[in-house]
Amino acid sequence: MADRRLREGDVAVPTHRSEPPEWIETAPLVFSNTIEIAATATEVWQHIADHTAWPEWFEALDSVEVTGASAGVGGKRKVTSKRLPLHEEFTGWNEGAQFAFAIVKSPLLFLAAMAEDVKIEATDSGCRVTYRQGIEAKKGFGWLANAAMKGLDADTGTALANLKVRAEN
Repeated sequence: MADRRLREGDVAVPTHRSEPPEWIETAPLVFSNTIEIAATATEVWQHIADHTAWPEWFEALDSVEVTGASAGVGGKRKVTSKRLPLHEEFTGWNEGAQFAFAIVKSPLLFLAAMAEDVKIEATDSGCRVTYRQGIEAKKGFGWLANAAMKGLDADTGTALANLKVRAEN
């Protein structure tokens, strides 16, 4: 069996399956946060597409570095959260309406796959942003994934509230 671990510095970092945004529907763990924002979808999209500014509203992130194309399916970025490097590949990109990605490499040993999807829908008073996350743990680690991801779910709710403030100002 081939070793699926890649090196980042001196630390072996496991790779994870890349799943499309549709996979979230059937993922073993699903978290979803929705918020109404009194700003247009275009105005909100500007904040979503500005990768390096994410830590300004998504407080759980230390930094975001674009490592491939900054837009479109196949683009890449490295997000650091609580000093953990998470390598993401864009799996969905619909300008002004959807940004989806999968974590493809991280030090999270319990993680088999994780996909995230951000959708923006126009409403009469602005737009609705829905941020969904699907997670699959490696066999025997579902309990650990559930515990760890509950914190991420709370962080995402806070991030959307911060995004609302930024977009409405």
